[in-house]
Amino acid sequence: MKAPQIPTVGMRTIKTAVAVMLSYLVFVPFGLLYREEYGGVLGQIGPMYACIACIVCMQSSLGQTMQQGISRFIGVAVGGIQGVLVLTLGHWLDYPALKALALGAVCVVGIWFCLLIKRPAACGMACILPCVILLNGTSGVERYYYAAARIIETVVGVGIAFTVNALLPDHRREGQAEGKTPDEEDET
Repeated sequence: MKAPQIPTVGMRTIKTAVAVMLSYLVFVPFGLLYREEYGGVLGQIGPMYACIACIVCMQSSLGQTMQQGISRFIGVAVGGIQGVLVLTLGHWLDYPALKALALGAVCVVGIWFCLLIKRPAACGMACILPCVILLNGTSGVERYYYAAARIIETVVGVGIAFTVNALLPDHRREGQAEGKTPDEEDET
């Protein structure tokens, strides 16, 4: 009987941890930690979605190319535009069935558009960002501040992930077999 293999921590995991730490620390010197007393966008901004964007990007990007980074930014732009446009539905979003339809629609449109422009790596951000914007529960002008803050945070997170991915070494060989987890790829 073969002993179970103990998982290893590879470079992809280390990169993810570094990117998340930096995504938090970049907001601290400016006091941008969801402080409502600042008002407007500044009162809504902090590191949470920057950290989430880092995790998504670092665990799903397979290359250290400019193309991957550009795709992530395109996904943020597509998702941000969709999220803000859907907010214009206003009070219609108060109905759960209509909000559910809107959530489905932004996912379909985001994926379709990213595939249309041949940027499949953008699909995740194109779907995640409008969903976050739609599910926040704020209303009135505050929801636009919230949307702007999420877009800014996500751009920061994607930028940090792209930078960390480019600067830290990657021990994977080109053309490794698919189906392995990112850390399994790191250790082969």
